[in-house]
Amino acid sequence: MPKFRDAVAVGAAVVAALVAPAGTGAALAAPPHVQVHYSDVYDVLLPDTPDGSFCAGLVDVPLHVEIDGYFSIKDHGATAPAPFFADRFRSSLRYTNPETGLSYTVVRVRQIKDLRLVDNRDGTFTLTGLSTGTLTAYGPDGELLSRTSGLSRDTFLVDTKGTADPIDDELTPIGEPFTAGLDETDNFCDDFLAATTW
Repeated sequence: MPKFRDAVAVGAAVVAALVAPAGTGAALAAPPHVQVHYSDVYDVLLPDTPDGSFCAGLVDVPLHVEIDGYFSIKDHGATAPAPFFADRFRSSLRYTNPETGLSYTVVRVRQIKDLRLVDNRDGTFTLTGLSTGTLTAYGPDGELLSRTSGLSRDTFLVDTKGTADPIDDELTPIGEPFTAGLDETDNFCDDFLAATTW
């Protein structure tokens, strides 16, 4: 699950900006316990690449996004080689078919967290992470179309690049992730078009 640390990296950048004193150029180790609330609301047109198209060749598909969550860094004491990261969020993504004006909404409730961190004593760590959550899809009139839930447990080799800054860490997946249940719709385009085409 390469997306596992995406939210962690974004959250780490937010935390670093909040806890680093002004004018400090050196990377700082994370404080023992940090929790940051974040939220955002924005609108974009899809696809967001000039040479692409959305489902069935659609262009300029309005997407309305709302996200609200908590990112945390926690020190697990002397037995842990580094702080543990976690991200808990709820996001709502409303896709509107520009040809019909009908919308398809996907709501995700997720928790992503570090479970175990082992110091390999060579400048790398072995990280085991867990992602759990639900995905619920709604049609134009707010009717429930589908709900799935599941989890994924992944292991990564983490190269710290010799710094205490988690932003420059390089993660390499180790082995196959363990997954149970579903964490996304089977075919987004089919579901979107079925909900938003007359």
